[in-house]
Amino acid sequence: MGVEGGGRGSLGWLATAVTAAIVVVVGVETWAAEVTARSAQALSANALRSVELTQEMRWQLTRLTPGPGDEAALDPSTAVALLGLSRDVRAYEALVTSEAGRQEWSRLSTLTRQLADAWSRGDGEAAGWTAASASGSAERLVALNRAEADAIGNRIVGLARSQVVVNALVGALVLIAFAELARARLRSLERERAAIARTLQAVEDKNRQLEAFAGRIAHDLRSPLTPVQALAGLLGHGGHGDGDVRRVAAKIAGAAARMSDMIEAMLAFSRSGRLPPGECAALPVLAEVLEELRPGSESAEVRVELPDVRLACAPEVFGHIVRNLVGNALKYRSAERPCSVDITGTLGPRTLTLAVADNGIGMDARTVRRAFEPFFRASTDRPGQGLGLAIVDRYVRALGGSVVLASRPGSGTRIEVRLPSAPSVSAPASAAPVPPAHQPTTLPGGPLRRLG
Repeated sequence: MGVEGGGRGSLGWLATAVTAAIVVVVGVETWAAEVTARSAQALSANALRSVELTQEMRWQLTRLTPGPGDEAALDPSTAVALLGLSRDVRAYEALVTSEAGRQEWSRLSTLTRQLADAWSRGDGEAAGWTAASASGSAERLVALNRAEADAIGNRIVGLARSQVVVNALVGALVLIAFAELARARLRSLERERAAIARTLQAVEDKNRQLEAFAGRIAHDLRSPLTPVQALAGLLGHGGHGDGDVRRVAAKIAGAAARMSDMIEAMLAFSRSGRLPPGECAALPVLAEVLEELRPGSESAEVRVELPDVRLACAPEVFGHIVRNLVGNALKYRSAERPCSVDITGTLGPRTLTLAVADNGIGMDARTVRRAFEPFFRASTDRPGQGLGLAIVDRYVRALGGSVVLASRPGSGTRIEVRLPSAPSVSAPASAAPVPPAHQPTTLPGGPLRRLG
């Protein structure tokens, strides 16, 4: 899941980057096209209007220029020409954008007013000179507008070039993103292929373990079955006294008991991954287990300090866990000192941490690493099938808990299991709080303090 999630995360990031790059390309294209179109439209409109007004001003100034020796008589046609010239000059103001153009337009506007004064006075000479000056000013104004148009055109060309550069860069970014996306997808496929290979290897390892398990079971079941068959054959031949029969029968019973214990352990191991529903109180189950283990704990000091808590597991599940932990502590006692077993519990948020510590023979580092393997036995001189801790581990993990084992040769072993506690039922709001009980109680093997 981690590999798959990491691959999807990288692919998702690259897909987002590619989408963002495409959005940038479209945005830049749209903006640049809109700016270019508006600029070209404004330039075309200004150019056409400039030409139109210039032609009209030239025509009006031609009409307002008197011939040599003519008087400037203000007749109706002249007055119309003056009004038209004044109107065109005012309209030309909107086309002026530069400071030089505005100064030239101001000069043309002043000359237009002076020309109107000359015609109103009837001064033909002043009117001719002023009209010629106004024509020159209009020509210079047209030249300035043409230069401004050329500058705008150059800016449009520069904008188009910038657009091409931006498009090229974004296109390269898109290509790089797609290439990285393809490489990431290939890496993801390689990781998935490696994960599949690891899964197949794990399946093969499990199959080999199952084969070894079957062989070990066949061997272990054959061992107690051989004396049963041999001793049964001796009984069949007869010729034995009552004492011999009892001894043979006792050996048969012992072998059958060992086979029964092995089968029961195998059944418990096979069921430890499937949890029955239910919950239980920890103290009564622990009391029953210690009562069952009383024959093996008569010479041992068992100290218990466990809170009164309900666990979110069936009684038989908690019983299996405690029975195996305490049974191992009693089984692997040291011959150099009296056996001592401490059973303690610590409450956490919705959990109980159960600890079983002993002062037995302990385990080295290699044995600790293999302690939870099925059929692994730390010592072959002690009875058992090597399934106790494996059953504990499977039960605890099926409950969503955890197991921690610490041991040192010659010093003893401590095992902590974290188990889920049952949800507490809240008392009604009107009920008075119940004080916790602290009275000491006695369990087989030692005193118990019940903690509230």
